[in-house]
Amino acid sequence: MKKTASALVLAGALTFFGAGAANAVNAPYPAPPVPGGVSNGSPVAGVEFTFSGTGFLPGTTITITITFNGPTPQAAGAAGAGRVGTSVGGPIILSQALPPVTTTADANGNFAYPVTLTEAGTYTLTATGLDPQGNTRTVSSTVTVAAAEGSEAGAEEGGLANTGADSAMLLWGAAGVVALGAGVASVVVARRKNA
Repeated sequence: MKKTASALVLAGALTFFGAGAANAVNAPYPAPPVPGGVSNGSPVAGVEFTFSGTGFLPGTTITITITFNGPTPQAAGAAGAGRVGTSVGGPIILSQALPPVTTTADANGNFAYPVTLTEAGTYTLTATGLDPQGNTRTVSSTVTVAAAEGSEAGAEEGGLANTGADSAMLLWGAAGVVALGAGVASVVVARRKNA
């Protein structure tokens, strides 16, 4: 009987701790601080936000690259002068970098660059320049651009917040259930052998 209880407790613990760990791995909410920052981590497509960073050599040129991480957006026009936008004529391959732009660090070694992204999806913004010691300094931040209200993607998503439940958590939960079932089956087999 002690072996049965131990097996059930172990399998149950695997089920619940595995699902909790899978949820914790996805992303803490809110996101932890990063060396670069954005004024809005979840902007709406077409709405301007600011990408900023610190620790650069004053007056140095900073190159900003924006990488599209997915999902595949539909065609859209580029943003206005001095702004970054996507201009896509066909499907985008995952992790496609948009043309880089440059800005200059201020007298304190900081930069703030206005960005407007016109397509929904996840983007990584990376700024590279020199630090005061002459070494390469890189800061980055990730944003998830929401579809503009009234767009096809916005209608599909319904504008609801992500509460953290996703496929990884479900897979870990399923693995825990399988482990629980295997534990019960091994106990049943062991009891039949002893009987």
